[in-house]
Amino acid sequence: MCAWHAGSIKMNLFSEVYGCYYQVVSSILNKALTGGISPQEMAAITAQAGFAESCLFILPKLCAKEWHFLEQTSENSYASRLSNAPECPLTLLQKRWLKSLLSDERIRLFLTEEALLQAQTAFAEVEPLWTPEQFYYYDRFENGDNFSTIEYQENFRTVLEAVRSQTVISFHYRSAKGKQTQRICLPLKIEYSSKNNRFRLLALPIVWAKNWFRWQYPTDKKRYLDHFNLANIANISFPNIQLQSPPPLSPEALIQQSYDAEPVHLLITNRRNALDRAMLHFANYDKDTTQIDGETWECVIYYDSAMETELLIEILSFGPVVKVTAPQHFVDLIKERLAKQMQFIRAQSDSL
Repeated sequence: MCAWHAGSIKMNLFSEVYGCYYQVVSSILNKALTGGISPQEMAAITAQAGFAESCLFILPKLCAKEWHFLEQTSENSYASRLSNAPECPLTLLQKRWLKSLLSDERIRLFLTEEALLQAQTAFAEVEPLWTPEQFYYYDRFENGDNFSTIEYQENFRTVLEAVRSQTVISFHYRSAKGKQTQRICLPLKIEYSSKNNRFRLLALPIVWAKNWFRWQYPTDKKRYLDHFNLANIANISFPNIQLQSPPPLSPEALIQQSYDAEPVHLLITNRRNALDRAMLHFANYDKDTTQIDGETWECVIYYDSAMETELLIEILSFGPVVKVTAPQHFVDLIKERLAKQMQFIRAQSDSL
C-alpha cells in the first residue's frame, strides 16, 4: 500500500467522522445549546480549535443552514436544533485504524508501555485496517532513526515535554562527523521528515559569556535556530541556570524567523478534494491560505532550505491541481524535476 493512499484514508476517517471539523462544530453546538451563539463566537471557537482556513468552510455551512444544525433566533444569535450535546462513540473503522497505529514502531514514542498495553487490550478483538508490511515508501531513505530503542524513546519524551513546558535542557550531541559536544538550548519544536524517516529538534541555543548564560544570537540571520537530529542526542538533563534575559521572541516567532528560504506560493484548484488533501499533507508547515475564487485557493508555505527537496517532492505528488507561482527559483526546480522525470520515462520506454 502506498503512503499517499494511507493518508487519504486517514483524512476521511478523522476529518469526516470525528476529526477537527467535527470537534469544532461540536463545540459550537454545545455553546448554542446553553443559550445561543453569535457568529463572532463561532469564529472564535473555530479559530481556536480548527485550522487557519477552517472558517472558510464551517461558518458558511452553519449560518446558511446547509448543515441544518442551527436556527437563527435573532439578528446576531443562533440556537442549536439538537436536544442533546453531540457524542463521539468510536466507529468500527476508527477502532481498526487505531489498532493499525499500535503496530507502528513510532507509537512507543508517544505512549508508555502501560498505556500501550491498555490500548492493545482494548482493541484485542479488532482486526487492524492494515499492517506495516503493506506499505511501500517509494520516496524514503532506508537509514532512518531507530525508534525501537529505549534510549531513543526516553529522549524523545523528555525533549517533547521540554518543548511543551518551555524548559531549558542540556545534552551531549554527536555531529555527522562523530564529534561530541555539550549543548544547552531552549527546545521549540520537534519536526518529522517523512523522506528521511527521522525526527529533529529546533532549539534556541544558549551560551556562557561574560559571567552569564545568554541566548546565542546568530551571526548569519539565515540560521537563527539550531537543528538537532534526535538520534544524536544523549544524556539529557535540566540545568539550573539563570539567563541574562528572557527569550527575545515567542517560540512561534522564533521558528518563523529561522526560515531561510523564500516562501513558496501555491495555487490549489479544488478538484478531487485537493484542498482538504493539501491542508492535511502540508499540516507540518507554517502556512497562510486565502480563497481566490469559488474553486481556487492560494497557499503560502514557509520552510527551511534543508527541507526544500522534501517539499518539492510533496508538491509534485499533487499533479495538475497544484501550481507553484513563486518564487522563480522554486518554479525552476519544479520544471527541472519534471524534465528529468520525462527523460527517465522516455528511457524506460526505449528500453522495452
